[in-house]
Amino acid sequence: MGLKLVYFSYPYSDNPRQRTEEIKTFVQLVLARHNNIVPVVPHLMFDAIYNFPEGYSHPEFSVMELEVISRCDFVAYDPNEVSSGVRWEVAFAKWLGKPVLTFQEVLAHGVEG
Repeated sequence: MGLKLVYFSYPYSDNPRQRTEEIKTFVQLVLARHNNIVPVVPHLMFDAIYNFPEGYSHPEFSVMELEVISRCDFVAYDPNEVSSGVRWEVAFAKWLGKPVLTFQEVLAHGVEG
């Protein structure tokens, strides 16, 4: 079973600190169940580097997100937690032909392929 890069798409800008903690907790739960996933969490990647200004808007980072998604094997999202940013990321993934899974699918079954 090979390792798979999974991009976890999740809302951010409405409450950055809370949303980052939520996705971190979810990914830790996934990793406790599945050992072939290398998580790619943009909240953690970009927050560690950039100081997002007040009024940050998602399209400013869309080129970087597209590049990261292009290198991943899968994109996962929660259909119950969809923002404009999540819509962009899922659309990018589909445009690139990447498999898109729900968080529930990843948690229950992991990733294959």
